[in-house]
Amino acid sequence: MKHLAHFLALTGATLISDTPVLGQITVSNSAQNYAGSLAQDVQGYLAGLPSSDEMSLLDALFPGIQTNRFFQFAKADDEAYMTEADDSDIRAAGASFKRVQYRGSVVTDATAQKGLTMRVDHQTLPTVNSVIVPGWENRYASALRNRLVRADKVRGLAVIDAASTNVAITYSAATNPDGLLRAMCQLTRSSTGLMPTHCVIGNASWQARQDAYEAATRVATGISNHSDYDEVALARYLRCGQVIIDEGLKQSAKGAAKADTLGMANYSYSANGSPIIDDPSNVKRAWSPVTGGGEWAVAIQEHAVYTDITVWHESKIFIPITTGIRKTTATAG
Repeated sequence: MKHLAHFLALTGATLISDTPVLGQITVSNSAQNYAGSLAQDVQGYLAGLPSSDEMSLLDALFPGIQTNRFFQFAKADDEAYMTEADDSDIRAAGASFKRVQYRGSVVTDATAQKGLTMRVDHQTLPTVNSVIVPGWENRYASALRNRLVRADKVRGLAVIDAASTNVAITYSAATNPDGLLRAMCQLTRSSTGLMPTHCVIGNASWQARQDAYEAATRVATGISNHSDYDEVALARYLRCGQVIIDEGLKQSAKGAAKADTLGMANYSYSANGSPIIDDPSNVKRAWSPVTGGGEWAVAIQEHAVYTDITVWHESKIFIPITTGIRKTTATAG
């Protein structure tokens, strides 16, 4: 260190202080430089652990597509199923074909960086002969990622809800709950021309649906077997791509009561994991690579008595096409 000033002088730089100064060359160490902390794809810390249910559900609800930080998508008008019922597509001799125009717009957007940091006190970690048992980073990295996934899922469902058209329905012994869900899916079809790829059912709605089919006063016993339907059987009945039951819970503050993410709400919409700019999906989840090249990254910054673990990602859930997003809110009759 005592010769450092002489070496710096050869480059025209001078040693001013140990604290980084804008525009000056200074000595850097790991305590000063966060970028010098360990950073890699989070999967390196999740190796050997099972895939989280939260991540699987997020991918099912909002299939992800890799994009750059800034990306473009087509915001379509309601023209996909225009039909020349007046025979104007028939060309007369010597005439030109009818000229049509796609009037959708191309929108530029950007992914947002989202992350959480947890400070882990070394005294809380298990030790053997005063040595911390290795592998503890996996648990904390996994917990942070799952928390971020839950936040993104709730955020995405809120985006869907804001763009949806809602209809109130009643589940009772006198109604056919699955028929009401089928009607919701048909409204998506009549709006977009396609059966929805997704029918999402809230946990409370799923329970009320089963109660309605199992009601002792139900007369139409021919449809009572619907209470035994799983997601695959119900998707086949509704003729949609898949049925997803959202059994997730959310909690606004530590110690606060937990609540269903969706409750009695149900949604039908289309979402494909296609990178095509004019893909007819109602909702998309764009993600851009972070440090390490993956979808998720983690940074570990060690201190003498504690360690900071940061997990982050960059994504954006957005609505290219609002047409066809339908919602029903059920009540138990």
